[in-house]
Amino acid sequence: MADKEFKLSVPVMMIIFNRPDTTKEVFEEIRRAKPPKFYIVSDAPREGREDDVEKVKACREYVESHIDWPCEVIKDYAETNMGCKMRMASGITNVLSKEPYTIILEDDVVPVPEFFRYCEEMLKLYENDERVMMISGTNLIRDHKIDAPYTFSCFSSIWGWATWARAWKDYDVDVKNWPELKKKGTLKTVQGGGFAYMFLSNHIDSVYTHEKDTWDIQWDYCRHTHHGLGIVPRENLIRNIGFDREDATHTTWHTEEDFSCGTVEFPLKKILPIKRDVEYDRAYIKKYYGMKKFVEAVAKRLKLF
Repeated sequence: MADKEFKLSVPVMMIIFNRPDTTKEVFEEIRRAKPPKFYIVSDAPREGREDDVEKVKACREYVESHIDWPCEVIKDYAETNMGCKMRMASGITNVLSKEPYTIILEDDVVPVPEFFRYCEEMLKLYENDERVMMISGTNLIRDHKIDAPYTFSCFSSIWGWATWARAWKDYDVDVKNWPELKKKGTLKTVQGGGFAYMFLSNHIDSVYTHEKDTWDIQWDYCRHTHHGLGIVPRENLIRNIGFDREDATHTTWHTEEDFSCGTVEFPLKKILPIKRDVEYDRAYIKKYYGMKKFVEAVAKRLKLF
């Protein structure tokens, strides 16, 4: 359960752009948490999009004018539009060039209050354990029972997360060594081959060839190539309110995901040995990379639906 006496001591970064309504909802949870350092990362309006000008301004002004707790505010505002890929990647890199770790929230990911203490305790418990590369606030795999308050997975989500500078230092937004690793088949051991590896390989191809303007596939790739694990909570701790919106970057469709949230009992204890929860990952692969997803992907390519 949330502890009213808890005082957040780690920095938080928020990425904003042109959605004032979702920005306000996420920011109000950050405002409640009162981080001592608050990084605001914002892209600039897109060229030729006059509607962006007012929306970007509104987002920046709302956040700036509602910071009513004592904290250090660092603004990272792009002067020209960078796009999702470079704005996110450069924003995180800039923060982690100054901080040993940070909590990261995009403008459509609303955390429960416990999320912040959960991230802080995990950041400190596993600060020197290099195989653990991130902490996720998301758990949407309802079919897998986790006995402990959290588990370790290759498939941790960036919908509300935290990481360390020591993990992010290996991030390469251009995945320059992908052709070599693809030829060797190195990542087949992560996904277990089959459809899962096909999805992974296609996703990495799309960022290597600059077909997709995104940054998160590269982060998955970074963790996979370094045999890194993410911490996944037993109870989901976030709501993604960015689906089914025309102004979304990658989530314009309707989702059937269950974003109901749970609670966390504190303090959390370190789990040793650190090892991959293979059963959780199998459940994840079945849900997101199974036959059903393969058929949907093929149909989408053929524009059947």
